[in-house]
Amino acid sequence: MGSLIEATVKALIEFESELDRMKVETLEARKKMVTYAEGLAVSAKSDTISKAQQRVSERLAKARAEAEGEAGSIRKKGESSLRSLEASISKRKAKAIEEVVGRLLGETH
Repeated sequence: MGSLIEATVKALIEFESELDRMKVETLEARKKMVTYAEGLAVSAKSDTISKAQQRVSERLAKARAEAEGEAGSIRKKGESSLRSLEASISKRKAKAIEEVVGRLLGETH
């Protein structure tokens, strides 16, 4: 019977030792999982930021192209209006000069 008690105690000690070993392995596995999860989170964050920056760049490029196109259109309209105004002034310039000279010389029309 003493041998049965010793075998039982020995089995309980081995069981406790195995439990302690499993606790350590579980803690190590948990640390590895946390580290792995943190790595995934950092990677996902980096990917998300990179994709967001790419989308912003694409949208900015598109907006810039649209704005430049609109600015070109406005500039062309302005240049056309300026040419039209210059042509109108040029046509009436000679008549205006005649009117001014005539008035300066005392002629009435």
